[in-house]
Amino acid sequence: MTVYRLGGRKARITLSDSEVRSFFGEYASLRAVTGEVKMTLALILEESLPDYGDSAGDLIVEVRAKENSGCVITVTAAGKTRKCPESAVIFDFDSSEAMIKGILRLYSRKRTGIKSRLYKKPDGYRLVLFCPGKTDFFFMNEFCAVSGGGEAQAEYTDEHLKLLAAPDAVGKIGAAFFKATN
Repeated sequence: MTVYRLGGRKARITLSDSEVRSFFGEYASLRAVTGEVKMTLALILEESLPDYGDSAGDLIVEVRAKENSGCVITVTAAGKTRKCPESAVIFDFDSSEAMIKGILRLYSRKRTGIKSRLYKKPDGYRLVLFCPGKTDFFFMNEFCAVSGGGEAQAEYTDEHLKLLAAPDAVGKIGAAFFKATN
């Protein structure tokens, strides 16, 4: 096994034919990319590239193998991925019935797992949904008033209203009432 530094966060590892056979068995198993192959690759990377540990983030690993000729493993650090900023969307419901129907609509559209909080207002309920990127919630107009919200309005809501459910209010309440209505 030979390790070459290609500059930056890129490296190349070459394995001879006998090393490929001892690590992976046959070339066919290397091309199948089974769990064993992934584990073996991970161990090879861990041993040959100690500075590519947990702090490296995502790695792009390319394996090129040719029967009876060994293989070349090219490793590149993927770099930091950009995360879309979260935007707060505010839903104001007049009644508990409208709130449940609206949350069920969000739940049925697979809007679970998104950070969401449900609050009690003096005259109804407020749901704050933190969505990555732009999302259109036109289908919620039937149940509530929808506003773009923003971080300031979400913070105000958090400080002045009573929190009922978090961090995934849509998932919690949707699951509870979805079972009851079906």
